[in-house]
Amino acid sequence: MIEIVENAVQLALLAVCIAISGRNAARSRDRADVILVMFFGSYALGDLYWLLYRVFYGETPQLFYVADLSWYAAYLFLYLLLQELSDPGERRVRHPALLLFPAFAAVMCAFYMKWGDYLGNVISAVLMTMLTVHAARGLLWLRGRPQAARRRALYIVVLIFCAIEYGDWTTSCFWSGDTWRNPYFWFDCLLTLSFAFFLPAYRKAVPA
Repeated sequence: MIEIVENAVQLALLAVCIAISGRNAARSRDRADVILVMFFGSYALGDLYWLLYRVFYGETPQLFYVADLSWYAAYLFLYLLLQELSDPGERRVRHPALLLFPAFAAVMCAFYMKWGDYLGNVISAVLMTMLTVHAARGLLWLRGRPQAARRRALYIVVLIFCAIEYGDWTTSCFWSGDTWRNPYFWFDCLLTLSFAFFLPAYRKAVPA
Protein backbone atom coordinates (compact mmCIF):
# COMPACT_ATOMS: atom_id res chain seq x y z
CA MET A 1 0.00 0.00 0.00
CA ILE A 2 2.86 2.40 0.81
CA GLU A 3 4.39 1.85 -2.62
CA ILE A 4 1.07 2.66 -4.29
CA VAL A 5 0.67 5.87 -2.30
CA GLU A 6 4.23 6.97 -2.94
CA ASN A 7 3.99 6.22 -6.67
CA ALA A 8 0.71 8.12 -6.86
CA VAL A 9 2.28 11.18 -5.21
CA GLN A 10 5.21 11.03 -7.64
CA LEU A 11 2.86 10.73 -10.60
CA ALA A 12 0.78 13.66 -9.34
CA LEU A 13 3.86 15.87 -9.03
CA LEU A 14 4.99 14.87 -12.51
CA ALA A 15 1.53 15.80 -13.82
CA VAL A 16 1.96 19.27 -12.31
CA CYS A 17 5.42 19.55 -13.90
CA ILE A 18 3.97 18.49 -17.26
CA ALA A 19 1.21 21.08 -17.00
CA ILE A 20 3.57 23.93 -16.10
CA SER A 21 6.26 23.05 -18.63
CA GLY A 22 3.62 22.31 -21.27
CA ARG A 23 2.09 25.76 -20.80
CA ASN A 24 5.53 27.35 -21.12
CA ALA A 25 6.27 25.32 -24.26
CA ALA A 26 2.96 26.33 -25.85
CA ARG A 27 3.76 29.98 -25.22
CA SER A 28 7.40 30.01 -26.23
CA ARG A 29 7.43 27.24 -28.85
CA ASP A 30 11.05 26.79 -27.87
CA ARG A 31 12.63 23.41 -28.56
CA ALA A 32 14.19 23.18 -25.10
CA ASP A 33 10.79 23.75 -23.48
CA VAL A 34 9.30 20.94 -25.56
CA ILE A 35 12.14 18.57 -24.64
CA LEU A 36 11.53 19.29 -20.95
CA VAL A 37 7.86 18.35 -21.38
CA MET A 38 8.92 15.10 -23.05
CA PHE A 39 11.26 14.34 -20.15
CA PHE A 40 8.50 14.73 -17.57
CA GLY A 41 5.95 12.98 -19.79
CA SER A 42 8.11 9.95 -20.52
CA TYR A 43 8.94 9.45 -16.86
CA ALA A 44 5.27 9.84 -15.95
CA LEU A 45 4.23 7.15 -18.45
CA GLY A 46 6.57 4.67 -16.80
CA ASP A 47 5.20 5.61 -13.39
CA LEU A 48 1.62 5.30 -14.63
CA TYR A 49 2.16 1.78 -15.95
CA TRP A 50 3.88 0.74 -12.71
CA LEU A 51 1.14 2.25 -10.55
CA LEU A 52 -1.74 0.74 -12.51
CA TYR A 53 -0.14 -2.69 -12.44
CA ARG A 54 0.34 -2.46 -8.68
CA VAL A 55 -3.26 -1.34 -8.18
CA PHE A 56 -4.88 -4.00 -10.36
CA TYR A 57 -2.56 -6.95 -9.73
CA GLY A 58 -1.05 -6.13 -6.35
CA GLU A 59 2.48 -7.08 -7.37
CA THR A 60 5.54 -5.79 -9.20
CA PRO A 61 4.95 -5.69 -12.98
CA GLN A 62 6.12 -8.84 -14.72
CA LEU A 63 6.59 -6.99 -18.01
CA PHE A 64 8.77 -4.33 -16.47
CA TYR A 65 10.22 -3.40 -19.88
CA VAL A 66 7.16 -1.24 -20.53
CA ALA A 67 8.09 1.06 -17.65
CA ASP A 68 11.83 0.76 -18.31
CA LEU A 69 11.47 1.92 -21.92
CA SER A 70 9.57 5.00 -20.75
CA TRP A 71 12.26 5.80 -18.20
CA TYR A 72 15.03 5.23 -20.74
CA ALA A 73 13.27 7.69 -23.03
CA ALA A 74 13.11 10.20 -20.16
CA TYR A 75 16.87 9.91 -19.61
CA LEU A 76 17.45 10.49 -23.32
CA PHE A 77 15.22 13.56 -23.36
CA LEU A 78 17.06 14.92 -20.33
CA TYR A 79 20.36 14.39 -22.14
CA LEU A 80 18.99 16.12 -25.23
CA LEU A 81 17.93 19.02 -23.02
CA LEU A 82 21.46 19.39 -21.69
CA GLN A 83 22.79 19.26 -25.23
CA GLU A 84 20.33 21.90 -26.33
CA LEU A 85 21.32 24.32 -23.57
CA SER A 86 25.08 23.75 -23.58
CA ASP A 87 27.71 25.88 -25.27
CA PRO A 88 30.03 24.35 -27.88
CA GLY A 89 33.01 24.82 -25.59
CA GLU A 90 31.57 22.49 -22.97
CA ARG A 91 31.84 19.49 -25.24
CA ARG A 92 35.58 19.98 -25.61
CA VAL A 93 36.30 19.82 -21.88
CA ARG A 94 38.63 16.97 -20.92
CA HIS A 95 39.41 16.18 -17.30
CA PRO A 96 40.64 12.98 -15.60
CA ALA A 97 37.87 13.24 -12.99
CA LEU A 98 35.27 12.61 -15.70
CA LEU A 99 36.54 9.04 -16.01
CA LEU A 100 35.12 8.32 -12.56
CA PHE A 101 31.57 8.42 -13.87
CA PRO A 102 31.81 5.63 -16.50
CA ALA A 103 33.93 3.60 -14.07
CA PHE A 104 31.30 3.92 -11.36
CA ALA A 105 28.51 3.08 -13.82
CA ALA A 106 30.38 -0.04 -14.97
CA VAL A 107 30.89 -1.27 -11.41
CA MET A 108 27.24 -0.69 -10.49
CA CYS A 109 26.11 -2.31 -13.73
CA ALA A 110 28.05 -5.48 -12.88
CA PHE A 111 26.59 -5.39 -9.37
CA TYR A 112 22.98 -5.00 -10.58
CA MET A 113 23.35 -7.91 -12.99
CA LYS A 114 23.00 -10.22 -9.99
CA TRP A 115 19.33 -9.22 -9.86
CA GLY A 116 18.38 -7.77 -13.25
CA ASP A 117 18.78 -8.54 -16.92
CA TYR A 118 22.05 -7.79 -18.67
CA LEU A 119 20.71 -5.62 -21.50
CA GLY A 120 18.62 -3.36 -19.26
CA ASN A 121 21.50 -2.78 -16.88
CA VAL A 122 23.89 -1.94 -19.71
CA ILE A 123 21.41 0.54 -21.18
CA SER A 124 20.92 2.19 -17.80
CA ALA A 125 24.68 2.40 -17.25
CA VAL A 126 25.24 4.03 -20.64
CA LEU A 127 22.44 6.56 -20.17
CA MET A 128 23.54 7.44 -16.63
CA THR A 129 27.11 7.89 -17.86
CA MET A 130 25.93 10.22 -20.61
CA LEU A 131 23.98 12.35 -18.13
CA THR A 132 26.56 12.49 -15.35
CA VAL A 133 29.52 13.14 -17.64
CA HIS A 134 27.65 15.91 -19.46
CA ALA A 135 26.56 17.59 -16.21
CA ALA A 136 29.98 17.27 -14.56
CA ARG A 137 31.73 18.49 -17.69
CA GLY A 138 29.41 21.47 -17.76
CA LEU A 139 30.24 22.33 -14.16
CA LEU A 140 33.94 22.17 -14.97
CA TRP A 141 33.48 24.44 -17.97
CA LEU A 142 31.44 26.97 -15.97
CA ARG A 143 34.27 27.60 -13.53
CA GLY A 144 35.56 31.12 -14.08
CA ARG A 145 32.70 31.96 -16.45
CA PRO A 146 30.17 33.90 -14.34
CA GLN A 147 28.33 35.05 -17.46
CA ALA A 148 27.35 31.44 -18.20
CA ALA A 149 26.81 30.30 -14.62
CA ARG A 150 23.04 30.25 -15.04
CA ARG A 151 23.21 26.55 -15.99
CA ARG A 152 25.03 25.52 -12.82
CA ALA A 153 21.82 24.78 -10.88
CA LEU A 154 20.48 22.56 -13.65
CA TYR A 155 23.69 20.53 -13.83
CA ILE A 156 23.67 20.07 -10.06
CA VAL A 157 20.03 18.93 -10.12
CA VAL A 158 20.85 16.42 -12.87
CA LEU A 159 23.72 14.96 -10.85
CA ILE A 160 21.53 14.74 -7.75
CA PHE A 161 18.78 13.10 -9.81
CA CYS A 162 21.20 10.46 -11.12
CA ALA A 163 22.59 9.82 -7.62
CA ILE A 164 19.09 9.29 -6.26
CA GLU A 165 18.29 6.90 -9.11
CA TYR A 166 21.33 4.85 -8.16
CA GLY A 167 20.14 4.88 -4.54
CA ASP A 168 16.71 3.73 -5.72
CA TRP A 169 18.14 0.86 -7.76
CA THR A 170 20.57 -0.25 -5.07
CA THR A 171 18.02 -0.33 -2.24
CA SER A 172 15.56 -2.18 -4.48
CA CYS A 173 18.09 -5.01 -4.64
CA PHE A 174 17.64 -5.47 -0.88
CA TRP A 175 13.86 -5.13 -0.69
CA SER A 176 12.69 -5.16 2.91
CA GLY A 177 8.94 -4.97 2.52
CA ASP A 178 6.17 -2.46 1.89
CA THR A 179 7.01 -0.35 4.92
CA TRP A 180 8.54 3.06 5.57
CA ARG A 181 11.49 1.29 7.20
CA ASN A 182 12.46 0.18 3.71
CA PRO A 183 15.22 2.60 2.48
CA TYR A 184 13.89 2.21 -1.06
CA PHE A 185 10.97 4.48 -0.21
CA TRP A 186 13.28 7.12 1.24
CA PHE A 187 15.12 7.36 -2.06
CA ASP A 188 11.89 7.27 -4.03
CA CYS A 189 10.58 10.21 -1.98
CA LEU A 190 13.80 12.07 -2.73
CA LEU A 191 13.34 11.24 -6.41
CA THR A 192 9.84 12.71 -6.28
CA LEU A 193 11.20 15.85 -4.66
CA SER A 194 13.96 16.17 -7.26
CA PHE A 195 11.41 16.63 -10.05
CA ALA A 196 10.16 19.79 -8.37
CA PHE A 197 13.65 21.30 -8.58
CA PHE A 198 13.98 20.72 -12.32
CA LEU A 199 11.56 23.52 -13.20
CA PRO A 200 13.28 26.40 -11.32
CA ALA A 201 16.72 25.12 -12.31
CA TYR A 202 15.65 24.98 -15.95
CA ARG A 203 14.09 28.45 -15.90
CA LYS A 204 17.34 29.81 -14.48
CA ALA A 205 19.35 28.04 -17.17
CA VAL A 206 17.30 29.35 -20.11
CA PRO A 207 18.56 32.68 -21.46
CA ALA A 208 16.14 35.54 -20.82
